[in-house]
Amino acid sequence: MNSFTQEGSAATRTVCQAIETRPQGLTPNGRASLAESVLDNLKEVVFQTDAQGYLEVLNPAWEELSGQDVGSSLGRYSLDFVHPDDRERKRELLRPLVTGERECCRQEMRYLRNGSELRWVEVFARAIVGRDGVVTGIAGTLNDISERKAADERLRLAASVFANAGEGIMITSPKGEIVDVNTAFEAITGYPREEVIGRNPRVLSSGRQDGAFYARMWESLQREACWQGEVWNRRKNGEFYVERLTITTILRDDGSLSNYIGIFSDITSQKRQAEHLEHIAHYDPLTGLPNRRLLADRLQQSMARARRSGSSVAVAYLDLDGFKIVNDRYGHEYGDELLVVLGQRIRAVVRECDTACRLGGDEFVVVFDSIDCIEDCRPMMERLLEAVARPVHVGQVALVVTGSAGISLYPQEDDIDADQLMRQADQAMYQAKLAGKNRFCVFDSLHYRTAVDRNEQIAGIRRALDKDEFVLHYQPIVNLRSGELNSVEALIRWEHPVRGCLGPAEFLPAIEGHAVMLDLENWVLEEAMCQHERWLDAGLDIAISVNMSGIQLHQDDFVRQLGRMLECHPRVKPRSLKLEVLESSALVDMQRVSRLISECSELGVSFALDDFGTGYSSLSYLKQLPAKRIKIDHGFVRDMLEDPDDLAILEGVIGMAAAFKREVIAEGVESIRHAQMLVQLGCVLGQGFGIARPMPAQALPGWLAQWRLPQELADCAVLEREDTLLLKAIVEHRAWRLAFSASFDSADWPLYDGGIAGMRILDRWIALGGAKQQRCQHMIAEVMAVRDTLQSLVDDMLGGRARGEPRNAELECRLDRVADALSGLLERLVES
Repeated sequence: MNSFTQEGSAATRTVCQAIETRPQGLTPNGRASLAESVLDNLKEVVFQTDAQGYLEVLNPAWEELSGQDVGSSLGRYSLDFVHPDDRERKRELLRPLVTGERECCRQEMRYLRNGSELRWVEVFARAIVGRDGVVTGIAGTLNDISERKAADERLRLAASVFANAGEGIMITSPKGEIVDVNTAFEAITGYPREEVIGRNPRVLSSGRQDGAFYARMWESLQREACWQGEVWNRRKNGEFYVERLTITTILRDDGSLSNYIGIFSDITSQKRQAEHLEHIAHYDPLTGLPNRRLLADRLQQSMARARRSGSSVAVAYLDLDGFKIVNDRYGHEYGDELLVVLGQRIRAVVRECDTACRLGGDEFVVVFDSIDCIEDCRPMMERLLEAVARPVHVGQVALVVTGSAGISLYPQEDDIDADQLMRQADQAMYQAKLAGKNRFCVFDSLHYRTAVDRNEQIAGIRRALDKDEFVLHYQPIVNLRSGELNSVEALIRWEHPVRGCLGPAEFLPAIEGHAVMLDLENWVLEEAMCQHERWLDAGLDIAISVNMSGIQLHQDDFVRQLGRMLECHPRVKPRSLKLEVLESSALVDMQRVSRLISECSELGVSFALDDFGTGYSSLSYLKQLPAKRIKIDHGFVRDMLEDPDDLAILEGVIGMAAAFKREVIAEGVESIRHAQMLVQLGCVLGQGFGIARPMPAQALPGWLAQWRLPQELADCAVLEREDTLLLKAIVEHRAWRLAFSASFDSADWPLYDGGIAGMRILDRWIALGGAKQQRCQHMIAEVMAVRDTLQSLVDDMLGGRARGEPRNAELECRLDRVADALSGLLERLVES
């Protein structure tokens, strides 16, 4: 027994020691019983085989290792339980024991539990030698080391990942000292490992991020144990690079901080490529001027500013006279050089706040921002035409062209969009060409309307119907909480063979009240049903909303005709068809419209009141109209972020709709912020350019496949009624900022009480003393402190103005920053 314990497993030594330290006087049977008891309680397997390798002795631990009971295993060949790939290795291990060449051996190999589950086992074996010196068997232990092997493999894999990862990896101590970095870190930063160990990651700092940036980073790390973002750093050679960085905190078992791990990728080349693509997407490659796409964005912004500030925007559409002659006579290289020079001249003539753009060919557009009247444009247009008419010298050739331009002003009496404004300027440009070229004309809407014969337009629309020139585009209406598509609105477009794709505002007014309007709207209904069937064939069941005019409402047989259409399209379920009627049309003959809506409801077709809020008696008559849904006019939604009155109307309409159990859809959702505020107010259905523009039917499945609800909306929730006061405070504060800036710029300084709008509303909300107010006391205190700072700055500015002091740019910048901070705090208060 002593010789066996000299080089055996811990389990074997335990058995032997237990027996050797037996009480004095223990009988042989007692010793055997003691040995058996110890073996039965060992976690290691103790085995014995004969000289041929057949099992003779096993303890109960065998059953846990092999999945086989001891009784059925005894007498079996020991190699049967070893993985087939390791059996030869075990034979080689045991052969020297059997031949007497070695006394004992140790090896790791794989066993099979229940014939399939792989287990790693440490085998210790010793030869059993008889008195005659002949090996009679082998005894030993089997120790299951699967968990240790798995841990070793995980460590090996982690080390391999660390060493070979394509991303840079940096590990720091809780104090911020670099503990280790990988090879990719060295390649990206240029710093060898030994040079950064023990140093702070600030060695990489580029100085491009300020202290506030890092403060937010560490705040996120402390709050969420993780931070992700983009950081500008500096390589060892001084070169700046941008990385996408993820920092994660690693905790010990007791919850204390162990390390920080930063994983980063060098995205400098991707950034540069993205910037290059962004430039290509928005700028003309020949002249470097903004292109049509960027023009559309700038024009929308200018129009929005004009609506807010009460100023005007002018669009000048310029076409070169004689450019084709230059191209034909001298070739495109000369023509291109001419365009480059003229683009530079145009850019030099206009103001910094204006946008000069090349549409393509020899067409340019200039957006004159923030003007008071059309007369402000005249001197600029004269300089523009003079710059175009000056000769351009290319080589030995003097190229001479002139320009004809048309100007249209926004806003107008009619509510028009950017495309219409451009078309008006285009029309005026043609008038300038007809008037003799090298001049500009101003668009006259009255002259234009009277110049175009209405009968000719009606005839043109009839011809377009016969030639199938009309198409339907579809604008999605989505659930702003779930992202689910609720329905689509069918919007008619005219694919005009000359003028291109025309919106309804460009041809429907000409046929208002005419019989051709009825033909056109019947076509819309028919086409919408056909399209619904085509979508069904593609596996899409999409409800469609169709607009109705007053002329359809007054057709005595409208409901009967609608029923016949549905019979001709049996696959179109009535619930999939939704009709929209303008609120103003519904109020003309309330009883008739109410009866018509009820009759359509019996067919299963529901109604919506469109442009809700524009009628003179919306609130008093809503109860009498059985329409199931109302659509809030886009005019209220568009300015809700900056117009407290529009916000109040919205809140009232949404609350009223809820009281009458009506479904509400918001039109004109132009941004995520619009959508967030609508959800917070309780309106969860919306449509608008911020979600999707109207699109051809064939484009909708693709849009639907890629559409994802922005995370900002997924995280947004309906506010408690009392918390909507915070939204009012934010909007009033934003409106106050715009009004304050505008009034400060005004030559006629208005009487101003110096108060900060929105704060009284905030005080009302705080006074309610609800759970949120109690929970957010710290944030409220921060808001109050920033408000006091802002009020002090306002008082300083007003005092300086009253004393006749010049404007203080630094003070104004501070006011802007503090006002921004106050807005941000209020928004955080809403979301908290």
